[in-house]
Amino acid sequence: MKFDKETAIAIAICVVILFGWDPFCRYMGWIPDPAVPAAQTAPAAAPATVSTPSPAAPSPAVQEPAAPAVRPVEPVLAAKPLPPVELKNADMTLRINPLDGSVSGITMNHYLNAGQTAPVTLDHTLGQHTGALSLFEPGSPWVVTGVLSSRLTADSYELERRIRTASGTTFDLLQKWQIASSGYETQISLEVKNRSGVPLSFSNLVFNGGDLAPWALISGDKVRVASHRMDYMTAAGKFFDIKAGWDDEDFFQNPAPTVSWAGIGNKYFTVLLTAAEPYTLYQARTFRLRGQEKDEIITVGARLAPFVVGAGDSKQFAFRYYSGPKVIAQLDAFDTTTGRVMHLAWGPLDYLARLLLWILVKLHGLCGSYGVSIIILTLLVRLLFYPVTAKANASMKKMQAVQPKIQELREKYKDNPQLLNTKMMELYRTEKVNPFGGCLPILLQIPVFFALYATLDGAVELRQVPFLWSHDLAAADTVARIPLFLFGWSLPINPLVIAMTVLMVIQQRMTPMSMDPVQKKMMMAMPIVMLIFLYDLPSGLTLYWTVSNIFSIIQLRLQQRSGNVQCAAPVKDAR
Repeated sequence: MKFDKETAIAIAICVVILFGWDPFCRYMGWIPDPAVPAAQTAPAAAPATVSTPSPAAPSPAVQEPAAPAVRPVEPVLAAKPLPPVELKNADMTLRINPLDGSVSGITMNHYLNAGQTAPVTLDHTLGQHTGALSLFEPGSPWVVTGVLSSRLTADSYELERRIRTASGTTFDLLQKWQIASSGYETQISLEVKNRSGVPLSFSNLVFNGGDLAPWALISGDKVRVASHRMDYMTAAGKFFDIKAGWDDEDFFQNPAPTVSWAGIGNKYFTVLLTAAEPYTLYQARTFRLRGQEKDEIITVGARLAPFVVGAGDSKQFAFRYYSGPKVIAQLDAFDTTTGRVMHLAWGPLDYLARLLLWILVKLHGLCGSYGVSIIILTLLVRLLFYPVTAKANASMKKMQAVQPKIQELREKYKDNPQLLNTKMMELYRTEKVNPFGGCLPILLQIPVFFALYATLDGAVELRQVPFLWSHDLAAADTVARIPLFLFGWSLPINPLVIAMTVLMVIQQRMTPMSMDPVQKKMMMAMPIVMLIFLYDLPSGLTLYWTVSNIFSIIQLRLQQRSGNVQCAAPVKDAR
């Protein structure tokens, strides 16, 4: 390519954009300031919240028949706050508030925040309802008049409280949270006890499955593409997902569906709630203001069917709850249908992306390094498409060889487009050249490469995993920064994306191209454009792209040496 004045101007503009785009966007407010993990935010400094009401609820939750008077019970004063209880295993720690009978937060023991200073905590006090895995009545506060029992063991916590409703009715609630020695599943049992002498009717009780904030708010990570939504599987086996930012009309499901499980997911983590029997979905949403940004905090739960507890009788409920990373093996162990919450890619590509992630995890089990696993997986995919790529390269070489004759035809028949097309088709048949032969094989590879890209971008397994000089395969491989005092900013040095760009230029120079000079210049500028917009790409992705480019260069070189890429025969006169 000739390095002329236009090319120099284009490169200069690209460099200015590279250096100035980020500070300019921050100045305009298009890029928010880095998020502070919610677990580290002091309650007094919490952002303002704007609640969005969920659909209208049924009438009062607890109703008492008018017949015989309630048997008098010993008056008990409102209970005093108790210290929180921690229930933990090898992978997570549940922080339980005994007075509320709820889980205020779940700490992920093996996942750290962006600064790697503390474990990530799924804070369940951000939404409309304080705490998770608890029973409540929407719009009608309860008063805990006494804690009757509180017993903590190595794998469970059992709590019994006496509760007075807004209507003055009193009942006892026995709750039990149980976890295994490892994993992210919690089993919850509830028992509503009627200590009175008359039946009690409950028509609007909800079991709170907790809330989940966007990943950037939880961890402080820089997230390129946020993924935050509610997922549920209906009792009929149909899967639906609702994006957190949708309007009320689209977000709130009306009428509320009957589901076998429901949950919330962000980029890397999810919470899921299921029960032995299908239940009616409960939804709520709160907005937290962070500067000019608005973060959605969505809550999921189970609205219990109306029931009556006879005098001296009780009613029991049981739920299972997953709160942890989006790891396919863990999700399949919880429920075989919950793999859909991964949301690695769009539509059918999501199935392919999950397959590639499964292969990546298996490779890690063999070699012990996710960096090496990415290299192996990239090579396996490229070897799979080696014949297709070779055919495309050979076809492009043939097209390049007949370009002089095509140019002659264009000059000769420039005033007769219809005849020009006819002559060009005759030329292609004579020379046995397929004008789409170089494109179709490449199109076959695009879905696989997009799925692999999505796999590496959304895999929690790569987060904070070092490889070579990169400290985190889910973040850019920055090794140093160059201060730019003029812009009040510093330019990070990311070796992998720079190497990727250089290799793209080399590959383009080696690849046969049948283009006019203007198109060639545009193609040669593409690596620089991609360098600007993908400069902060996670190192796992740039590692994949770099290895893929190296493979392409080697393949082209081998084809050139072996003579598989032959020039077309001398072009016959097509007149």
